Amino acid sequence: MKILLVANLYPDPDSGAAGTEYQTLLALRESGHQVIPVWRDELRHRIEHGNLHYLLELPWAYRDAIAARCRQESFDVIHVNQPYAWLAARTHQRSGHPGVFVNRSHGWEPRIQQALKPWREKYHVSEWKWPRGILGRPIQCGLRLYPGWCAKASDGIIVSCTEDQDYIIREYGISPEKVACIPQAPASSFGRSAPKPMSPLRKHRILYAGQSVFFKAPNILAEVFSRLAEQDPSLQFTWCCPEASHPSCRRMLREQARKRTTFVGWLPQDRLVNLYDEHGIFIFPSFAEGFGKVFLEAMARGLCVVASRTAGMRDVIRDGETGLLASPGDVDGFFRAVSSLVSSAGMERMSAAAIAAARKYSWDRVAAETASFYRSLLDFKSAGERV
Repeated sequence: MKILLVANLYPDPDSGAAGTEYQTLLALRESGHQVIPVWRDELRHRIEHGNLHYLLELPWAYRDAIAARCRQESFDVIHVNQPYAWLAARTHQRSGHPGVFVNRSHGWEPRIQQALKPWREKYHVSEWKWPRGILGRPIQCGLRLYPGWCAKASDGIIVSCTEDQDYIIREYGISPEKVACIPQAPASSFGRSAPKPMSPLRKHRILYAGQSVFFKAPNILAEVFSRLAEQDPSLQFTWCCPEASHPSCRRMLREQARKRTTFVGWLPQDRLVNLYDEHGIFIFPSFAEGFGKVFLEAMARGLCVVASRTAGMRDVIRDGETGLLASPGDVDGFFRAVSSLVSSAGMERMSAAAIAAARKYSWDRVAAETASFYRSLLDFKSAGERV
């Protein structure tokens, strides 16, 4: 197939959404498909304010870049990242150009905001802060129209977790055949070397890696770290997040945990692999995620993951076998789960099961499932045109 892949991202193989698109592109090419990319530096970007750019410029930048390519050549698939592609999808359907228009979401924003609402209310965390909220609220209200418009205008949608898939089918009345759930895969660097054995030292070292924004639940993580530190003096903790967040995260910890927590800034992938290999337990307490690829990276390195029962974690982890799950926001549940691991003799078994489970999630698999979905959409569209 000939595929036009368009993303308002830079082609960084080791980052989040950009890494997913880039690795998908490479895997599709390796399986024999022709993929022509259009990255961020080829899209019009005159408005510096991020959300205003998304609201007022990016939909038209997507439309114009895709239309220009389609005037030059034909594609079987137009694969576009983010719901800001709604205008490009509408224009494609009206143009009569061949091929199917597929939107790729890395986390369906309306579903995520719905999941976060009760937690914002519980912890009195507003989505908009004064005075930025004066402008931010109407901008966000406009942006939240885009996912629905994009879902209805696209031939197909790819998401990473079944929660997003179910939400789109239910809320927009989209046919299930047009919404594919294709889980992501660990970055390639996590599979280049064999994971380290689960040593006695690793069993008492607990890691978190990720941002410290609200949806990642840093307050839950800090409370779990604090309780564990007060219960077991043998435990050591590592909190890997942007350096600018270190002071606020440190303040959330109580004294015992603060003394035994090492804060680490962002690391390149090879050093991040080494950091994983030094730990035995990975805590991932997010209130909501689009997928949460970092937990799968931890599994690939043999860590015993304790994660929220949501998004990719709910889909991938077999509770009690390849990891442990707790309800989002359940401090007691996370505390009990980690405590049970530390006191059990089964960490080696769970570590081995986690490695085996993570190996099933490869970029070759992503490419095969993505190409299969493209073909089903092309068949569906062809049958509809014949009717």
